This record gives sequence, C-alpha cells and structure tokens, in this order.
Amino acid sequence: MDTQHDTRSLPSVVVENFSFLWFTVLMDTGILSIIMHQNPYQFAGLGILSTIMFVFNLVLFILFTLILLVRIFLFPKRMAKDMTTNLVELSMTGTVPIAYFTLVAQVSLTVSQAGWGSHAFTLVAFVMWWIGTAVALAIAVFVFFMVAKYSVTSIADLAPALVIPYVSMCTNALVGGLISSYSAEISDRLAVPVIIVSYILLGVGLFVALLVFAACTIRFIDSGLPPPIQYPTLFLLVGPVGQAAGAALSLGTASRMHFGGYGKGTLLQQMGGSTFSSIGVWVALLLLGLAVFFTLFALSAMIEGAINRQHTFSMLWWGTIFPVATVNTAWILLSTSLDSPAFRALSSIFLLALLIVYFANWGFTIYHLATGRVLGGVAFYRASADEMLEDGRKTE
Repeated sequence: MDTQHDTRSLPSVVVENFSFLWFTVLMDTGILSIIMHQNPYQFAGLGILSTIMFVFNLVLFILFTLILLVRIFLFPKRMAKDMTTNLVELSMTGTVPIAYFTLVAQVSLTVSQAGWGSHAFTLVAFVMWWIGTAVALAIAVFVFFMVAKYSVTSIADLAPALVIPYVSMCTNALVGGLISSYSAEISDRLAVPVIIVSYILLGVGLFVALLVFAACTIRFIDSGLPPPIQYPTLFLLVGPVGQAAGAALSLGTASRMHFGGYGKGTLLQQMGGSTFSSIGVWVALLLLGLAVFFTLFALSAMIEGAINRQHTFSMLWWGTIFPVATVNTAWILLSTSLDSPAFRALSSIFLLALLIVYFANWGFTIYHLATGRVLGGVAFYRASADEMLEDGRKTE
C-alpha cells in the first residue's frame, strides 16, 4: 500500500495498516535493556542506559497497544481477515506478550531493586507475570487452532514466523525464573508456584516449536528457502531454543534457591533444587547447539542475499535481533553457572554486535517512516515477497 497516494487521513491509514510486526521493535528494545542490566562486564553508565531503554520500551508499548486497540475497534473486519489469511500477521500476535514479558523482567530486575521500589514492586512483577501467562497461553493455543482450522498457509508457503507464539511461552518461563531469582525480598511460597508453572510453560513452548521446526524442514526440502525479502525471518528459528536454554538455566537457579526453603514432598527439597540446577545447565548446552546451528543457517542465507544484492529493508529485519539475543541471555547465565570468562567475553561481544544492528534498524526505519514506506503494515512486505517470488519463477 502506497500511503503517499492514499486519499484518507494519515492517522486512519496508519491505524488500519498497523501490524503486529511493530511489536518486534519492543521485543528487541526490551531484551537489550535486560542484557545490558545483566551483562557480566559492567561499566559506568551501562545501568543508566539499560534503564533508559526500559523506560523507552514502556512508552512504546503503551503507544503501540493503544494503536492496536483502536485498530481492533475501528477495523474489526480487516483484523479478522488478517487472522485467517496471513500466517505472518497471525503468528506475530505472539510478539505482544513477548514485549510485555521484557517489561515484567525489568520491573523485577530494575524497579524492585531500586531504593524506592523494594518488595511492593516484586508483587507487581508477579501479578504482571500471572496475567501475561494467561494471555500468552491463550495466544499460543489460538494460533495453533487457527492454522489447523483455516487455510491460513500451506507447506509451500509456511513461514518460520509460526514459532513466535511458542517463543512467547519460552520467554514466559525464562522471566518466571528471573523474577523468582532476582526480585527483592522474594519468598519461597511466592516463587515456587511460578517455578513449577514455568517448567510446564517451557514444555509447551519448546515441544510445539519442535513441531514447527519439523514442518519448516519439510517446507525447505519441498519448496526451498523463502523469497530473499523474507530471509531475516529465518533467524526466528533461533528464538525457541535460545530462549528455552535461558529458561532451563534461570529456572534451575531459582529451583536451587527456593526448593529447600519450601520443603514439601520429595521433590521440593534442597537436593531436588540442586538436581534441577545441574540438569538445567546440561539441557541448556544441548539447546544452544541447535540455536547456533540455526544462527549459522540464517547467516548463510543473509550472506547469499547480500552477495546477490537481493536485500530490501522491511520491518522483518527487526526480527533478527531478539532471537540472537536469546542466545546471548543464555551465554550470560552460563557465565555465572560455570564461572566462565569465555562466556562472559562472548556475551559482551554479542551485546555490542546486537546494539549495532539495533541502531542500524532504527536508522532505516526512521528513513522509511519519512518516505511513508513502512506505514502500509505487513501488506507491503507480503506483496513485495510475492513479486520477488514471481520474478524468480520467470527467470527459471
């Protein structure tokens, strides 16, 4: 959609074409603020930068949520059409709880630890987490149901974006572990139910994501890679396993901290917590192997696209940061669990690289906002991909 030739008012065009893709900006901003807060090598001002990005993320989340609600109210038929005909837009509904959970994590890590925050904001973080859990689980089931019931996609057109709702489940579990470990004055009775539920959510996210991996593998074998404009979406495959690795580590740490104090049954004891912690490290290392594989796979496609000069910026490029950042989160947690200088250095290198990509994406986004190119929502990128795919067929 060319917004420059649309006769309607600009706000109307923006609201009608507002895409869930915009919440990927919040996901990236949120996880980078968390990584800066938790980075093993702190320097003067890094904590302040983390807080600034947290506040910026909160403002954007409120703004985008309001625009989304207005769109649902004013254009319900357009929303319904997107949910039943566009797999990318349907899958991207999972970006909303992911962005939300980055805020929940920062309420625990930053606000509850502040001198003026303390235990009151620990309770706020836990209430926010339970609310987000209900929403994230509902979206995960909704997306799977819609794909099963309606002809939203086929194997030939299957997009890696389908993993997003299940990345949300893994993020839910990871944040459950973080708030149970780092919130101020956290009690065992408050933390243990969150830990148990988080393990269940981790099972939902990881194992449904594995089903999507299998479907995507069949799609690649049957139809090849997606059009070059969609190459950035290949990084989304990293998200579930990277975030699941971080969740296994954070929940293991939380289990070791709280199971002994809870002291009920045969599992919720100190030995059970220590066992979960050790197993979590082992599982995380295995999952990170798959995450590194998918990262290299996506990089290979991006390098090929660059060599052939096939890249065109779109909002899909924002989806490259969060998945790789989930791996960085796991590096940070492993650096603590293994007391490893190598993982500490690796996490800092990844943070620097991710920040470069983040600000580059902002540069391109602001430029295309000025030209009206990104105001057409997901429809523009779907049309562009279809055109490139058709061009490819003509040259065969």
